[in-house]
Amino acid sequence: MPGAPASWPWSDDEGPARLRRELEGTGYTLLRLDEERARAAARSAPFQFAERLLGGAKLERVEQQPIRAVPGARSFAASQVPAPLHSDSQLHFGVPPHLQIMVCVRPADSGGESLLLDVWPLLHTLERDDPERLRRLLAVPRRIPFVFGDLVGPTLSWRGGSLVFTHSPMAPRAAGSSAAPDPESAHAQALIESVPPQVVAVRAGEILVLNNHRVLHGRRGFADARREFTRLLVWLRSPLPSPPRLAAQAAAEAARSAERLRDQPLALRHLGLAPPPPPSAQARLDLVLALLRGVPPGLLAARSGLPEPALYRLCEAALAAAGDALGGGSAATAEGAELDSLLAQLRRDR
Repeated sequence: MPGAPASWPWSDDEGPARLRRELEGTGYTLLRLDEERARAAARSAPFQFAERLLGGAKLERVEQQPIRAVPGARSFAASQVPAPLHSDSQLHFGVPPHLQIMVCVRPADSGGESLLLDVWPLLHTLERDDPERLRRLLAVPRRIPFVFGDLVGPTLSWRGGSLVFTHSPMAPRAAGSSAAPDPESAHAQALIESVPPQVVAVRAGEILVLNNHRVLHGRRGFADARREFTRLLVWLRSPLPSPPRLAAQAAAEAARSAERLRDQPLALRHLGLAPPPPPSAQARLDLVLALLRGVPPGLLAARSGLPEPALYRLCEAALAAAGDALGGGSAATAEGAELDSLLAQLRRDR
């Protein structure tokens, strides 16, 4: 990767376009917002803050979390230890967040620098020099452990119209065994260790934005417990561009996996590679989510052409279906045996 980037001043007029260009170019960017009120909005109004940075781009979801040291915490986000390179892979309808936005409230006195690795150049090198290794990244599913739960699928996958490289900071393990290593995870680890990461020191008032489907991130350890960031995970309505050849291969593998998993419960399929809902269902779901986010029902009725009573009936139907699914427990309690079954079905006839 090139030398550490210098931050650039963001403005409402030119900031969103430059942000998009740099995300499409290197996969990340470092910007400055000099308004304290604007930075505070990352905590108080994260959805609106992300919309402003992105110039009004349509967002599906924004998740906010303070990143600071907490005694006894399990996650890297709440500790002071070094964090290995990884992706943020919490799922929203089977898709990890497209963007990670890190707003620096206070850096550590020393240490705590961000580590970044753009995997696209590594994948292009494999495409040229080792196509079989690339094929395994695209085709061989594995269990990928995270603090928030395990994912099932290939390291490099097609999710929600985006090429996604998934890698955990946790020690790899084989399905059904905490002792045996997972060879596919080891191959992915060797790949990302083949080049040094970019080291970025983010200062107070600066904002690091990265394409989470493309750029792995980590952190150096630090001793200063006052270090604090506000992290936003952002799901976009329209994904960022992906390399066309790799995207086509990943999409073909995803279609094959979706066919193998068509009889699995929806909650399990979304841990793997579930196809998106049909456009008509997605449109109705968009209306429900907008209503739940607080968009005025009259405005939604005018946009959609549906009367307000129909909107409320859609919302009640969606919540009732969610209640039924959660009551069954499969979405919240998918355990090792279920995940192993899913993995076995994905690997069958491979």
